[in-house]
Amino acid sequence: MSTNTVFDLLKLYKTYFNNQPYFVTNDENKPLTQEPGYSVTMENPRPKGSIDYSSKNIAFNKIGAYGQDIWFPIELWKQGKKLIEIEACTVGVNMMKEIIRTPVSERKGKVKECFAIDDYRFTIKGFLIGKNRIVPEDQILQLKDWFETTEPIELHGGYPEIFLDESCRVAVSALDFPEVQGKAVWIRPFSMIVETDYIQDLIIP
Repeated sequence: MSTNTVFDLLKLYKTYFNNQPYFVTNDENKPLTQEPGYSVTMENPRPKGSIDYSSKNIAFNKIGAYGQDIWFPIELWKQGKKLIEIEACTVGVNMMKEIIRTPVSERKGKVKECFAIDDYRFTIKGFLIGKNRIVPEDQILQLKDWFETTEPIELHGGYPEIFLDESCRVAVSALDFPEVQGKAVWIRPFSMIVETDYIQDLIIP
């Protein structure tokens, strides 16, 4: 009898984060959908196991231990060493500008001047999955250490590094482990927000 357990990450994601990621269909005329019900009608010209690279020559995807395609994994680094790699996650990017708006007499609208570009914010949501059905305590502690450290930390990955031009230095502004009830104990959801840290010194009062 097999001891393997199959779990649906899509359902877990929707349960704990109250939404679900968008899916890209094969029909370019159709909008993005949050329901994975589309079918593949075209033959994929790329063989299974192909790796896509960014313009910075960083892989967007990898092949998992069981031969599955894993897209957009991330790595968290501290002191030049990889602290943890997270495969089951999504990454959202928020970019904002500080704009000065000046009214002009007897004209509609306002004159807009870009004062500054704010730090980019990455919202990372995913799951820590323990091996051999064991609570992933070591991974939880690694994220906790990454959050609490005052030393320089870095976010790596083909997708987030599209937006990290000057450096991969970031600062963690929020880390959350939502409550879990009645689910597999070796799968722990988490979410965190990290911001670009282009200033050399992170000031902690």
